[in-house]
Amino acid sequence: MPLPQQIASILKRPDLLAFSENRPNADALDRQIELYVASPHPMGMLWHPPAASPGTGLRVLLTQAGHVILYGSHGHRILCVDPGGTPLHECAWDDTSTGPKLLYARLYLDWGQWVGIKPEGLVNVGTLDLSKKPGWQRLTTKDLQMMAAQALRVTPEEIAFFYDDQSMTLDAQGRVTIHHRKDALYILDDGSFAKPRFMACMGAMHWGHIDFLPVVELFQSLLPGTGSAAFELIRGLYDDQTAGETPRPLRYRGIPTYPSPQAFQLFSAYFVPEAPGVADPFPLFMNPRRSSEVIWKPRPDMPMRYLDVAQGVCVTVIGGAVQKVTKLNDPVAIPYTRRRKDGGAPGGRMVGTTPTTLQLQDGERLEEVPLRPEWGVTRTDPLPERPPASVLTWRALFPEGIPLLDTKRAYCAVPLYHDDETMVDEVATLPLVVEHALEYLDQIVAATKGAAAFKSVLIHNWDAVLAECLDLAQDRNYTVLYTRPEFAQRQAQRVWDQAASAGTLADLRRIVFLDAALHQGAAYAKSYGLIYGWVPFEQYRQRTDCERQLSVVSKALAPEGAAILVGPLWLGEVCSRASLRARVADPIAETPGFRMHQAILPKARVNPDATMFLMQKM
Repeated sequence: MPLPQQIASILKRPDLLAFSENRPNADALDRQIELYVASPHPMGMLWHPPAASPGTGLRVLLTQAGHVILYGSHGHRILCVDPGGTPLHECAWDDTSTGPKLLYARLYLDWGQWVGIKPEGLVNVGTLDLSKKPGWQRLTTKDLQMMAAQALRVTPEEIAFFYDDQSMTLDAQGRVTIHHRKDALYILDDGSFAKPRFMACMGAMHWGHIDFLPVVELFQSLLPGTGSAAFELIRGLYDDQTAGETPRPLRYRGIPTYPSPQAFQLFSAYFVPEAPGVADPFPLFMNPRRSSEVIWKPRPDMPMRYLDVAQGVCVTVIGGAVQKVTKLNDPVAIPYTRRRKDGGAPGGRMVGTTPTTLQLQDGERLEEVPLRPEWGVTRTDPLPERPPASVLTWRALFPEGIPLLDTKRAYCAVPLYHDDETMVDEVATLPLVVEHALEYLDQIVAATKGAAAFKSVLIHNWDAVLAECLDLAQDRNYTVLYTRPEFAQRQAQRVWDQAASAGTLADLRRIVFLDAALHQGAAYAKSYGLIYGWVPFEQYRQRTDCERQLSVVSKALAPEGAAILVGPLWLGEVCSRASLRARVADPIAETPGFRMHQAILPKARVNPDATMFLMQKM
């Protein structure tokens, strides 16, 4: 069988590879590929040296879906390219004496951003003094694992799975050193690891032998599409490792697990869940203590991605049906997805298919994109009639028009944290304290015997958590002053999704998003029962400006109103000058949300002066 031109052209492109470890393999393939022979493969057709086993060494696989996968001399996948020549992921390996070790990998997101994975890129080190425990000298690794299992309320087997002999060591002074290794995820601004930016972490995978599904921590920091791209790699490596064999079942494992509907949906796109003796595995999965009882087996029709730069779209197809379309250079930053059973879709953006076109609908807007044969779309699902103009979209929250953003800024509206001692910035501090703020609100409502006093609410500079602050179940009017338009847009989309799912889109008329730079004066000239305020860190040393803002808040509060305000600690000493009384003052560094964050990133620091106040009009 002659070598397809598709493979030959890919091997000629030096721009597809970013990792220096892979260049010799690609050059060797380019020199030798004309001598290779073709052999059938469970996933397609494989080209390999005539005298070599089809499952080892340098080789190239052309899948049934048209994707091309390159394998290095070590036998492991180094590159996956879609039929149009766009790289989807790249891996660099070290073939050690104990087996293959993944050095790092990079993943291409639907909208054009690269992210990276570095195995064991985050290692948290802790110590425990057992010198006063009788008989500590006789403790073994197994004993330490048993103690950890009791403390964490998990099985010893689960502890042993993640903590080996090198992870828990006991020295001659009775001190136990614990190394908790996690795989780190990064934003790769230039597509390489030259200047990676930490994004999130997950359970340390056994990349050379995929044997579980990982727990992702700091998942709210993941750039959109990261989860799907990561599981595309996980499933690809799993298929490589199980080709021609009986697929091994996987389980969701972690200490602890964080089951969620979103995780279940993501896993289900690539694997089929089974629960012994139970028809519906979802309830079992959602039980943190029993999530690992669900068995995951590979789906025969996993998602396949196709990039079409000419038409400006990334199309995801499962079993011949279009599941998702992401437009490149789209400042809205929401993909078009298939309609749910209730007829909706995130952000109101839906994709339909006719025999010849993709239908992309956003509210009343409808765009058609010609289908490409290489996408393998065999199932049609045309959209119904377009909705009437009276149906509100998330854009209605911005009466003066949605913010003008570029694609990267819109998609990158996620809180990012550091894996070192660098202080958490303002926008990333907000998610750490919002639950504490809502507890304040519950206290206020309970103290006033109802929420009648809070029918009018002002939210200023809480852009990253607006969806949590806007309670659509309450009869309240909300005025939102935003300073970070990319976060305000993302949160407006989340609020719309919540209202659409609850069938309460009409309630969005009680919410207005306004640019603080243009409307702050007019907004504070009105009266509110509740005000969420946030003093920028840069103003903490400007006492006159802070006190002036405190007075503005006080004047805008109704006689029995309350304010949830984050600012410097000294505000509590001067609030009486603005006719305000501080009922509660909690340093951010001592809040439960930040303590939970430190359990993931022990080196994390927040502004030591930042304090959350519950203030009321005197």
